[in-house]
Amino acid sequence: MREGRPAGIMAILGLCVLGALCSLAFAALIATGRAPLSAGAFLLGGGLEQLGPAVFLIYAALLLSLAVALAKRWRWARRAAILVAVAGLALAVPAVSSAVMDSRLSAIAREGLQIIVRVVVVFYLTQEPVRDWFARSSIRQD
Repeated sequence: MREGRPAGIMAILGLCVLGALCSLAFAALIATGRAPLSAGAFLLGGGLEQLGPAVFLIYAALLLSLAVALAKRWRWARRAAILVAVAGLALAVPAVSSAVMDSRLSAIAREGLQIIVRVVVVFYLTQEPVRDWFARSSIRQD
């Protein structure tokens, strides 16, 4: 793997930023009463959207922090990204199960796509070249 940032890391960065922007948009829409709490359920999963707009802001902050950490090649960022993806997998299971039981094809496709993307992220971040790229980080971890 060349010394430049791997393309997969750039894709994960883009997903983090996109997710954060969507989360901020839902926080604003929900806070102003222009959207119901359930509108952002697909983004958070697990019923967390019922906690209100603050949880969308926290999620956006988490994703933006993760994007910065990945961009700066901090060693812990790879593990944190894996943890966030796995947590998202766990939170997506009830939603996809409900969609299957109700035969909601669009929800099955949406939740299925999220599961696939998260599995690919975990798989990619656990590959040896990516682990080595983060291990060769010139930034000290204190």
